[in-house]
Amino acid sequence: MANLIELTTKNNIAILTMNTAENRHNPAFLAEFNLHLDHIEADQNIKSVILTSSSDKNWSLGIDLQWMSNPSILPAAISDFMIQISDLFKRIVTFPIPIIAALNGHTYGNGSVLACACDFRFMKSDKGFFCFPEVDVMVPFVPSMFPIINKAISQTFFNRLAMSGERVGAQQLLENKVVEAVFTNNDELQAGVLEFAQQFNKNRWIYAQNKTQMNKQILLTMKEEDPSFIYNISKLLWKNLQKK
Repeated sequence: MANLIELTTKNNIAILTMNTAENRHNPAFLAEFNLHLDHIEADQNIKSVILTSSSDKNWSLGIDLQWMSNPSILPAAISDFMIQISDLFKRIVTFPIPIIAALNGHTYGNGSVLACACDFRFMKSDKGFFCFPEVDVMVPFVPSMFPIINKAISQTFFNRLAMSGERVGAQQLLENKVVEAVFTNNDELQAGVLEFAQQFNKNRWIYAQNKTQMNKQILLTMKEEDPSFIYNISKLLWKNLQKK
């Protein structure tokens, strides 16, 4: 069985390739992601990370609602899972080297939040939309997701996306400074992101310090607001999912 996420290295760059058709987030996905981050953090030769997908259609479609709506999944399991998501985002926004998202397909929901948590984003223009469909699928944003998103997306543009569930393409993301650059196809995207990633050879301590300070509001919200919100909302979310 193939790994949910594959780790390879090239020129002191770690490449994390999400390996399923939709790259949805569930406990197994989070566990593999963290395991790979452990390996990367332990290897001092690695200078940056690229997060991409092997799918020719999707980068990540977010939370695995099929897993979450399984009758065997109780509110406590949903709550634990949502805490694990916050923990992964915390790790990403304080990680001691850059994490660069190469958005080579559709990026929806929690996948979009994951992209925003990364330090930089690039996209290809020939296929792939970006959106926050939470308003349509009845899954609320966790409090810390708002500052995570706002570090990558202006409040005005995010308000439009969050309230409408509208799908937008690479050019709109570029015009709104969500992505650094847009490439014509996947080959050009992967080559361009690899070239960008090669410029980083920074001291890990100072990089982690700067990221921690820049993302202080995210960390504070995670600590003060996420736990109680997640505990309460997981029960309602469980009821809503069982009705479907």
